[in-house]
Amino acid sequence: MAALQLTPKDFTDLLEFSNNLAKKAGDVIRKGSVAILQQGNVDEKKNSVDLVTEWDVKVENLVIREIEEAYPNFKLWVKAAFIDAEIS
Repeated sequence: MAALQLTPKDFTDLLEFSNNLAKKAGDVIRKGSVAILQQGNVDEKKNSVDLVTEWDVKVENLVIREIEEAYPNFKLWVKAAFIDAEIS
């Protein structure tokens, strides 16, 4: 498979996409922070100090979905709380 060639405009578009995605993820994190404080719904991931919540998973799913939709030809490697797989 040949390497993807990106133009300066592609990089500008990627930067804008990344900024917008970070803002969307931040919105989810803020909502999750409020919900966690109200409910205390936290599960252990690896040990008692490494915690993961349903909101972590929501952010992961958002990021993966948005990247796959915007850039279907990009190869995405994910190593996160509940996902450890290559997404293509």
